[in-house]
Amino acid sequence: MNQDKHLLRRAVLGDMLTRNALRFPQKLAIIERGAADSRRTVTYSQLNQYVNFLANRWLDQKIEPMSVIAGMGKNGIDLVAAYFATIKCGCAFTMLNSAQTLDEIRYQMSDAQPATVAFEGNKSRSILSEMDIDVTSLDGMLDQSDATQSLEPIIFVDENWTAAIVYTSGTESKPKGVELTHKNFMVGTTPAWAYEGYLRGSDVFLLLAPFHTMAGIGTITNAMSMGSTLVVLDSTDADAVISAVEFERVTNMSQTPTFYRRMIESDKFRDADFSSLEQCHTYGGLNQASVFDAFVSKVANLTWATYWGQSELTQLGCIGWFRTIDDIPGGDLRWIGVPTSQLEIRIVDSQGNTAEVGEMIVRSPAVMKGYLRNEEKTREVIRNGWLHTGDIVRRDEDGNIFFFDRMKDVIKTGGVNVSSLEVEQVINELESVLEVAVVGVPDPEWSEAVTAFIVVNAGCSLDESTVISHCKSRQSSYKAPKHVIFCESLPKDLQGKIRKRVLRDGYVAI
Repeated sequence: MNQDKHLLRRAVLGDMLTRNALRFPQKLAIIERGAADSRRTVTYSQLNQYVNFLANRWLDQKIEPMSVIAGMGKNGIDLVAAYFATIKCGCAFTMLNSAQTLDEIRYQMSDAQPATVAFEGNKSRSILSEMDIDVTSLDGMLDQSDATQSLEPIIFVDENWTAAIVYTSGTESKPKGVELTHKNFMVGTTPAWAYEGYLRGSDVFLLLAPFHTMAGIGTITNAMSMGSTLVVLDSTDADAVISAVEFERVTNMSQTPTFYRRMIESDKFRDADFSSLEQCHTYGGLNQASVFDAFVSKVANLTWATYWGQSELTQLGCIGWFRTIDDIPGGDLRWIGVPTSQLEIRIVDSQGNTAEVGEMIVRSPAVMKGYLRNEEKTREVIRNGWLHTGDIVRRDEDGNIFFFDRMKDVIKTGGVNVSSLEVEQVINELESVLEVAVVGVPDPEWSEAVTAFIVVNAGCSLDESTVISHCKSRQSSYKAPKHVIFCESLPKDLQGKIRKRVLRDGYVAI
């Protein structure tokens, strides 16, 4: 292909950063906050210069387009720069999670086969010293970059090439590398977010999700493409987050229900100045009315968004807007809104017939390229032109979508199916309940027994019979827990999502 013609019409993510650096060179692109509220910033012009410096270095080292470059380190400027430098080279970026075991990291390295690992920090340096791999230290690299070595790398990059590889959590099998293309973002997620107003160029957006997750790398991509200012922390400590919201005048943030509850429990929450906040997004769990009430008491005009998305869908999904619980259809906290403009959905039963309640299958320009080097698993989820999400939902006559469960988390008890979220929602009505997770555990009589793991609020008391009686008074008796286990805490991942598999496995071991 003629290079000039390719550059004329190409739609790739690296060009979005280049153009934003020209549009508003002095605007802050990233604010990195560290320990003791330390602060480092880069403008769009400085970030683009750093990115080009890195990209040209890798091209000089003869790293071939369509190779993989991995990143390791804390959320911050350096890893954002490494990501964009990678895609400007025409390569695919994958983020390693330094909190994983050496064996888990080695597995991802073996699967992704990176040409180099860009890292920052002593922890990453120590981990990588155990492996035979080419590395690029980012420590101090920002200060080394200069304009003479930071010209735009003009190379062939195709919009259908892989830009990012995000690894699934591996709850059922080995983690799978989800290949996401430039086009997935450019035509799918970013326009949908812009149309919805979910993210705006004027936003100061607080990113708390780890970079190795879809929420992390996806939000970085969308924010930098839209010209937002991104505030990044390497911590989800509630006090640190509250300080960041106040000092940086954050307008928009996104996290799990567990995290928002931790914020309102902080001693700093009551006196915090949240007057800059305009939107809060929530995903990945069942929300609690008390959390919304606490935020509304501080920010009367705050708008909430409930969100559903998937890695295989380049973070795209459904969005629902509300200010108070009264705005949620039927007051059902399982509501995840309606599909975005870039998403077409069907709800089907096990035979593929249209149903009111069933698996959500989807079509969109955001659907992944596939699982890296795993055609069998790709064919399992992409069938007959539809991506099978594995999520059970209900759609009402107004088009609202309500999330019932992951198919793997549906409890099969006594010949009937029970939604764990439906039971959790009822148990959450009890004022003594701080957190709850409902799972199915093996049982010789019921096949799986509905089992509730509950954390009780400090200073409160609760017993098994009260929980079971309450559930039976609010729903069919077969949905009520057969067992109630009280815990000091529930196992969670780095985003605050409850790890139900750990509960199931732990119960079997008791």
